[in-house]
Amino acid sequence: MKKSFILGTIFLSMVTFLISPNLTFAENKGVTMKSVIVYYSYTGNTEMVAKTLAENIKADTIKIEDVERPSKAKAYSAGAIAARQGKSWPIKPFNKDLSQYGRIFVGCPVWFGMPAPEINAFVEQTDFKGKDVVIFVTMGGSGENTAIKALNSKITAKGGKIVSYFAVKTGMTNSEDIKSKTREIAKQY
Repeated sequence: MKKSFILGTIFLSMVTFLISPNLTFAENKGVTMKSVIVYYSYTGNTEMVAKTLAENIKADTIKIEDVERPSKAKAYSAGAIAARQGKSWPIKPFNKDLSQYGRIFVGCPVWFGMPAPEINAFVEQTDFKGKDVVIFVTMGGSGENTAIKALNSKITAKGGKIVSYFAVKTGMTNSEDIKSKTREIAKQY
């Protein structure tokens, strides 16, 4: 009986740990990390998530911007092709000194199942060594899994440690629902 109870407790502990991947060991010990949220937003939905998250976890933000903002037609045609190919587009200079942050949130919209080319440019220009990274994506429909996997691969190759990820669906919803979902997610951080 005791053996079953102990095995059950161990199993429950393992399951709890596995379904709660959004917590890092530092967070579990009550250590506060300074965070920054770096994001690219074309329609404003990713920016809404980033700003709501920043407000709730008291993080700084860095907005990635295009050198030349593409038209909607170009963003959804050439942008989708560039995203699918993992390419980057030119972005305006941004504060690259992320040394003061222990945790970096990287967020972008999903274009054709992949991260937007602008966030690819940010990742290419950033040293993530020794940083805990949380990936987040927004999308009107689907594609979050492939986009997160692609970002995971790129950031890990640059030395980052992916500690968590999440997606927020923005299609067929309103801004208050998006903010509400983001506030719920923010409780994990």
